[in-house]
Amino acid sequence: MHDLLLSLDLTRRDWRAGELRLLIAALVVAVGAIASVGFFVDRMRAALTQEAAQLLGADLVIGSDKAPDDALAAEAERRGLQVARTVVFPSMAMAGGLPQLASVKAVSDNYPLRGRVRVADLPAAGPDAASPAAPDSPAAASAARDAGAERGLARGEAWLDPQLVKALGIAPGGTVDFGDSTFRVAKVITLEPDRGTGFVNFAPRAMFALDDLAATNLVQPASRVRWQLMFAGEAQAVAGFAQWAEQRLGRGQRVESLESGRPELRATLDRAEQFLSLVALLSALIAAVAIGLAARRFAERHLDGCAVMKAMGLTQPRLLRLLGLELLWIALAGAVLGIALGWAVHFGLVAAVAPLIEIPLPAAGWLPAAQALIVALVLMTGFGAWPFLRLAGVPPLRVLRREVAGAPASVWVAAGLATVAFCALLFWFAGSVRLAVVSIGGFAVGTIVFVAVAFAMVRLLEPLRRAGFVTGSPALRLAFASWSRRRAMTVMQTVALSVGLMALL
Repeated sequence: MHDLLLSLDLTRRDWRAGELRLLIAALVVAVGAIASVGFFVDRMRAALTQEAAQLLGADLVIGSDKAPDDALAAEAERRGLQVARTVVFPSMAMAGGLPQLASVKAVSDNYPLRGRVRVADLPAAGPDAASPAAPDSPAAASAARDAGAERGLARGEAWLDPQLVKALGIAPGGTVDFGDSTFRVAKVITLEPDRGTGFVNFAPRAMFALDDLAATNLVQPASRVRWQLMFAGEAQAVAGFAQWAEQRLGRGQRVESLESGRPELRATLDRAEQFLSLVALLSALIAAVAIGLAARRFAERHLDGCAVMKAMGLTQPRLLRLLGLELLWIALAGAVLGIALGWAVHFGLVAAVAPLIEIPLPAAGWLPAAQALIVALVLMTGFGAWPFLRLAGVPPLRVLRREVAGAPASVWVAAGLATVAFCALLFWFAGSVRLAVVSIGGFAVGTIVFVAVAFAMVRLLEPLRRAGFVTGSPALRLAFASWSRRRAMTVMQTVALSVGLMALL
């Protein structure tokens, strides 16, 4: 506990002295890039899940070519799930002596469990205007679509597609016959979210209550009927029931879940998520190089302080523990600020795509924040830990002799840690080994080329300066001299900028 408080005090002191601002700023940029994309994709995925549920009319559907076993519904209700039933089959609709093929759907009173069927009143202008007129305002259009959608079908009434109403010439208050029953046409269907693409659904839809089905005598032993049980509830309960039901399905029965709803949209979102995540990760790589440079500068400025603490009796393991805790506090502070920045920036991404989507986006979850926190810890470990760890090895003799700096920095160890951290994040965000390997290979080739070009250019600076080709202001001559003396740092900064520009392009 004492070391924990002492490390907090050291971190606070370094912040007040301005030693940590560049380091935390670089970390905030890296985490913010990851978090903004994470929050945006999380909201898009949640919206897609909701849309898929509406396309199914439930969270889970079991389809069958025969009446399903009542044990399925009983088990679902025991698990706390809602259950709805539908029966779909082709039949002839009769009105005024006119026959018309229809796709009949008998539904229970709680259908659908997700989303809703939108209906409108029958037009009063006659059969030639059977489709509802377009309202003058979006609000009126919404009201027209939603009219009557809050209640289920009553016994003895039917809802029809506008095409069926027009083909049969049904006026307000009219009736339609299905089998041995006559139904009052109460509404026109404007939207049926879970309508499938099967052959039977190509005909205009007619919908009435499931309780009226037996009286029609339409379903006979040889009839082509599609029975459906629909379930909705908590995700964990639905998943458990789906696993239980799949082990008990018979011939002609099939489970449809959210994962199988609109697979093309899910594939598109997965590809978009991979692309955006990789772009954010490459942006974070630029900031990660800044993290490494800032950590190195921090370590160089604290060599004397660490030497004094060791000269006063602080052991190397304890100094290492204090530096590790300070690194952790820096990572947590940068992560919190970066997550806040990403939360603010993701609203800009949402606003940018708002004209392209027609569904509201749910609130983002906590998972992107957790991912951003992990990214912060990995980046600080891979790019910033090595300079911190070197501080623990500074000898106490440096207090008397400034030229003593301890073990020299190993470029290979630092580069190895950074490479491992970056590759680990790349494999995580890429989502596939092939994409990660291709990305790593591309960056490796690009980095090698940039290093070779940058090193060749730096080697030419000193001969050019000595030959008198560098003229002009003293600042320019000093810059060339600094680049020549600090070749490794110049090459590193040049390569980092080049890789960043390559990522942006």
